[in-house]
Amino acid sequence: MTRVVELSGGVGGARLGRGLDALADVDLTVVVNVGDDLPIHGLYVSPDLDTMVYTLAGVEGPHGWGRAEDTFAANAELARFGVDNRFQLGDLDLALKINRTHRMAQGDSLSEVTDSVRAAFGIRSVILPATDDPVRTMVTTTDGSRLSFREYFVDRGHQDHVKELEFDGAAHANAAPGVIHVIETADLVVIGPSNPPLSIWPILAIEPIARAVRRHANVIAVSPLIGGRTLKGPADVVMADLGLGTGSSAVLASYHGLIDTLVVDTTDSADEGEIGGVRVVALETRIADREAAAHLARAILNL
Repeated sequence: MTRVVELSGGVGGARLGRGLDALADVDLTVVVNVGDDLPIHGLYVSPDLDTMVYTLAGVEGPHGWGRAEDTFAANAELARFGVDNRFQLGDLDLALKINRTHRMAQGDSLSEVTDSVRAAFGIRSVILPATDDPVRTMVTTTDGSRLSFREYFVDRGHQDHVKELEFDGAAHANAAPGVIHVIETADLVVIGPSNPPLSIWPILAIEPIARAVRRHANVIAVSPLIGGRTLKGPADVVMADLGLGTGSSAVLASYHGLIDTLVVDTTDSADEGEIGGVRVVALETRIADREAAAHLARAILNL
């Protein structure tokens, strides 16, 4: 068995996780971003953890997040009471959030709840939050506003240009139980095709995790870019806003000193070679379906 750790956030990371999980000879642990976690209607919502759970269980929604075939009766009914319901929680999805909130109110950690949820969905691979401590991504925009991730991404549709990112709580956060051990003992660490600043930096802001990744002998990152741009989401814009550049060079700058290999899409094959001591390899990285994800996962292992 090949022991693989994936650092993940968002839909792209979850889809690569699905591909790795599909390989019978892979012992997978996914370490997931919690910088987006937030309270909604009094419930503890962890978007990236839930996206990973639903994707590995094969019940993710048509856009890659939420539950397949979910309904939104409760969310719609909240409007009757004048409640802000722009962050839509489906009726099936609510059950997971209610369970998590109840369990954590009784004293269970986010890690413990996540593992019980994983087991309830029959998922083989291990899913770990990066930390059980609160770490929150804060976005300072070029107009001087300091926004929570929800305000930036959901309420304002990630249209603002980003001046600075801060990860409140990260300086004092501990890695969740087991995270450092699985990184140190893994044969391979993979950084998924997630938004580097918004989805992966909150994980790496926890210094013990960054240190363990930095020391690992085999770290491969997968670029979220296709033809130098993102198909969805603001990763390319955010990297440019933060002065990291554009295209594959921006992804390399995002992970400076951390990775040994960068996988780019075949549309960016002109970037293949060695850049700043990092090997750049072109593979097909469009992985909307399980088979394509498994094919990419196998190709990464073969590197």
